[in-house]
Amino acid sequence: MPDPMTAKTTRSLDHFVISVGDIEIASEMYRRLGFRVMPTMEHMHIGTSNSIVQFHDTYLELIGEFELANSELLSKGMEPWTSQGDVFWQTSFTSSRLDDEIERWAAAGLKMEAITSAARRVRLPNRGYINTASRSSYIWNPQDKLASLFISDHPVPEAIWIPEYQCHPNSCIRVAGFRYLMADPAKHVDYFSKVTGGEPAKRSNEGVRFETPRGEFVELLTPSALHARYPEAPQLSPGTETRGAVFTIVVESLERCRWALRDGGVPHRITDGAIVTGAAYGCGVAYEFVEGK
Repeated sequence: MPDPMTAKTTRSLDHFVISVGDIEIASEMYRRLGFRVMPTMEHMHIGTSNSIVQFHDTYLELIGEFELANSELLSKGMEPWTSQGDVFWQTSFTSSRLDDEIERWAAAGLKMEAITSAARRVRLPNRGYINTASRSSYIWNPQDKLASLFISDHPVPEAIWIPEYQCHPNSCIRVAGFRYLMADPAKHVDYFSKVTGGEPAKRSNEGVRFETPRGEFVELLTPSALHARYPEAPQLSPGTETRGAVFTIVVESLERCRWALRDGGVPHRITDGAIVTGAAYGCGVAYEFVEGK
């Protein structure tokens, strides 16, 4: 078993994507969860719309209007996700420069898809706009497309992480980690190890845990293990074996978080040291809020 003191990935979490049917409804749902949601934007070179929830170091992207996409990668390639309704899409991990990655993936036996521009025009908090220069590349999981990851770089980071947008009514600070619901977590260890750049920190019959250099985690859990702890988590859709299921979010104050959820009319369960909301209120993803720094 890997030593949890040394078993770290080389990459950290970059951002997360949820595909939604209506971007404005999805944005309002996240405001009710107590998040500050950025104004709706358009991917200038792709055609899809998106809105963003910014955290320290990472961000959550709600993406919609796939019917307007001018890229077959999105207009046709998204069907396994869009056919499920609002659902978690993929996790992106960090890359310092995508152009330098191509040979590495070939050596690992995985194909790096064409680099896609995800540039968008961002409205600044006070006045004016700034354009991002973000790019992504998909690394499809040969075992299960729904269990795929991708990598991203951000040549203009000041257009991505804007402090004013990181101030949330629920006092959110950062993403501690994310949990996948998987019929067979062990089947995906090799793929996740290659993409994240590290071996699991923990393995058991219930699942697998990866830990990043920033201290974040990604867990791959069986349905019985995940639902025993989070009954609010989504179920696997018929005919599928993988689904993004539960975020753990660090907040400054659980009391402030509770009031934000109450003001938003979001039902929640209070546990010993956490507040949990159901997948029905997070576009198919459950949330666990914990207090910390």
